[in-house]
This record gives sequence, C-alpha cells and structure tokens, in this order.
Amino acid sequence: RIVQAAVKMVIEPIFEKEFLPMSYGFRPNRGCKDALREVDGHIKAGNTFVVDADLKSYFDTIPHDRLMEQVEQRISDGELLNVIRLFLQQEVMDGLERWTPTGGTPQGAVLSPL
Repeated sequence: RIVQAAVKMVIEPIFEKEFLPMSYGFRPNRGCKDALREVDGHIKAGNTFVVDADLKSYFDTIPHDRLMEQVEQRISDGELLNVIRLFLQQEVMDGLERWTPTGGTPQGAVLSPL
C-alpha cells in the first residue's frame, strides 16, 4: 500500500488533467456534494432527462496491454512503468487456485481509481 500511495502521488497529477471535468468519482478535491451541485445546476437550467448506464464488470475486462500503451504515452520512466505492470499483474487467488490476470484492474487498491 505504501508503494502504491507513492506511485499515486507521482502519476495522479499527470492523469488528472486528462480526466473530464464532469467526472467526480475518486477524484482529488471532488466528491458527492460537488456532483450533486452539478446535477442541481442542470435541473435549474431545465435539463431534466437522465441517462444511467452501468457497464457490467467493465474494469474486469480492460486489457493490460492496451492500458499500458495509454500509460506509456504519458510516463516514460521504465522503473515506474514496471511497478505499474506489477500492480496490474498481481496474482489472484480463486479458492485454492492462483492465476495472473492479463486483463482487468485490481479493485479496492490505492491505485484502482486511476
């Protein structure tokens, strides 16, 4: 967790500027109240339709190679890239079986929101 927190401190400012301004989940200095204020502003402006979509298990399907291609466009430090790869390829235990994922992002970890 300490290593992940250190990596997050380095890469979060790099990726934060890429995220859309209307995105509020797990973002620094943004929270539920900010999202609610945004919704309230839209309602007051007369926008009363909402589209809600949830892509089932989306984060479990992200291919590591394509994700790393995106990361490598913004980060050039080889050691840092290796740490990120190791984070993505952490062994998973399913019952007594262990396996190394080739896709998906670990959920609930310090780096997961990024």
